[in-house]
Amino acid sequence: MSDLVLVVDDEALIALDLSATVEQSGRKVLGPAFSLDQARSLIARQTPELAILDINVGNEVVWPLARELSGRGCAVIFISGDGRQRMDVPEFAEVPCLEKPTTPRDVIEALDTVVGMRD
Repeated sequence: MSDLVLVVDDEALIALDLSATVEQSGRKVLGPAFSLDQARSLIARQTPELAILDINVGNEVVWPLARELSGRGCAVIFISGDGRQRMDVPEFAEVPCLEKPTTPRDVIEALDTVVGMRD
């Protein structure tokens, strides 16, 4: 398994923990990015296959970045303290969302599920 996974979360400890979990699953991490600008900089150089995106990054919401990634064929998983926010954006209502706090097992299961849906 060599999927490249973009990790975006403005909380550094969460981003680093997610990155470690992604690597434990046998995947490679792009980032982590702690802001949307940082994430855009990373994807300008390389498009990931998967992305784990915090819905609220700093004082911005992640929808424009999620649209850009989806348009490039990147599968998205959201992570949030309030995943119901995605219900306000119809195109993302069915996208998997991990509730904070989450466990490494839940992260890996979500990644495996999204990869399975893509295949």
